[in-house]
Amino acid sequence: MDATASGRSLSRHSLWTIAALSALTILRCQLGGAQTQPTIHEFTIAPNSQARAIVAGADGQLWFTESNSNRIGRMTVSGVVTEFDVPTPAAGVAAIAAGTDGNLWFTEHSTSRIGRITPTGAIDEFILPSRDSGPTGITAGFDNALWFTETSANQIGRITLNGEIVEYTIPTPGCAAMGIASGFDGTLWFTEAAANQIGRVTLLGMITEHPVPTADSMPVAITAGADGSLWFTEQSAAQIGFVTLGGSVGELISLAAQSAPFGITTGADHDIWFTESGSNRLGRISAEGSITEFAVPTANSAPSGITTGVDGNVWFTELTGDRVGRVGLSGPVCFGDCNGDGTVTIDELTALVNAVFEDVGLASCPLGDADGDEAIGVSDLVTAVSNALNGCPAS
Repeated sequence: MDATASGRSLSRHSLWTIAALSALTILRCQLGGAQTQPTIHEFTIAPNSQARAIVAGADGQLWFTESNSNRIGRMTVSGVVTEFDVPTPAAGVAAIAAGTDGNLWFTEHSTSRIGRITPTGAIDEFILPSRDSGPTGITAGFDNALWFTETSANQIGRITLNGEIVEYTIPTPGCAAMGIASGFDGTLWFTEAAANQIGRVTLLGMITEHPVPTADSMPVAITAGADGSLWFTEQSAAQIGFVTLGGSVGELISLAAQSAPFGITTGADHDIWFTESGSNRLGRISAEGSITEFAVPTANSAPSGITTGVDGNVWFTELTGDRVGRVGLSGPVCFGDCNGDGTVTIDELTALVNAVFEDVGLASCPLGDADGDEAIGVSDLVTAVSNALNGCPAS
């Protein structure tokens, strides 16, 4: 790839990255870096849905996969849930990612498809070239395409926003590629659960692999940390590992043997957050490397996927608990505070007034939906005006 082409492919995604990091920085200042005991609140979803992966969408809502009920769920920060049926029966919906096109993209592990759902719930599906490939993890790349792992086919796939697909063979046979994430170096990093390695693939499809020190550790999920490293869960070894952009792999050993760490994300506090599906806990790793664990209120809920919401809180799914949980890091939501700076300004009120009369949806201000009806209306505007006059709710 020449320098000019590379610059074009990075520019749009870089704007997204800069915006995300700016939001995290604002929230970090609000939190003051303090590690207080967070409050966990749970929202009930449909019975036996088996909620797995979760991600924050560009619309400010939380989107999650329901592998048993074959649906995609959408939840407002107020906890209002809407569900959408996946067209292909028994698709085995697994992971989900936010695309740079504003849509959500998800893997259909059982039917070898990639799905795309719009913020309003319209779904399209794309059949993969390789049959029985078992697509699992998915993430947005710096080239605006979606990159995904094909666990059964031993491949990394790439799908453009228009649905064009290419696949790259992973050097190690039977490696069982699982999670995948974009690194700050512009490449994609993925876990190899069976081969006990972390892989790296460039935008041109060149793959390198890095062994994990602990044998049979079963690396599963992976995320980009605020320190630039990629952090991953080792489900069998009950550890959290990290790999630098230079390929050096390290591990933190301090979890209970039965913890089975699974999902992982970077919080608005810049700490690493992960789920412990075996011990029914959430874990948090500070910048200094200390680990704190928090019990999930519902017993035996098997916390699974985890992400950071637009409200600055950490959100997670409970695979067997039929719930989506929220870890309160940013305090009460200040509805009307579109940019998350802790106040509601005249400009933000003006934007909300325009949203009411022009019916433009939540895109202009995801935190404008105070009543959780997935639209900005007069009652939401009243709440925002109150927050502007009286200040945002205290933490």
